[in-house]
Amino acid sequence: MPLARRPSLIIVALLAVACRNSPAAPDAGSPALGPSPATSSTAAPSAAPPPPPAAAASGAAADEGTDFEDQFQYGDAGVGDPALLTSKPGYVGYANPRFSFSLDVPRAFTAMPEPTNGDGLQWRLGNQVAMTASGMHAIEELPLGCASSSHVTAHMAAKKSCWATGKRDGFIFWEKFVVAHEIMFSLRFQYAESVKAQMDPIVTHVNASWRF
Repeated sequence: MPLARRPSLIIVALLAVACRNSPAAPDAGSPALGPSPATSSTAAPSAAPPPPPAAAASGAAADEGTDFEDQFQYGDAGVGDPALLTSKPGYVGYANPRFSFSLDVPRAFTAMPEPTNGDGLQWRLGNQVAMTASGMHAIEELPLGCASSSHVTAHMAAKKSCWATGKRDGFIFWEKFVVAHEIMFSLRFQYAESVKAQMDPIVTHVNASWRF
């Protein structure tokens, strides 16, 4: 081989070694990324979406929406006598001086201790019925609090008000939130399904009497 051609052969050899040791391009068929589209003889089918991670699946119930708040967590009012709903009929008026709302309260109910901030009051018929009326300064970033979980059986929502009712653990829930005069007013009921016939007209009456 003539000496004049030796430098070009050396350069070619060096380039071959460099190419053999360089990493593959992203689409060159690496095991992690699949075959290169350029080398596929047929179009690859669309990949199915991956299953959700186990952590997301286990937390699905937590993301289903806001649930009804248990009104009986605010103190113990004893057992209560459901017969009072019919044997002690009628209503007495209640007016809240702090947030200027009022409503009729069934005579069969007993008032629970008034909160120190004076935002409202709860009335109970033992462990059978709870009724809560309250107010708070409306905050624009704070959404209305009506339940939206799987326990809701009916609901309505507007920009400044919402209403929801439903069932959970043997109790019926009814709640309504209204924003007016820069105040968010709320009225809530929770009562045993066994007293539904007596309580349904009471809820209707109290809601109609609610003023703010």
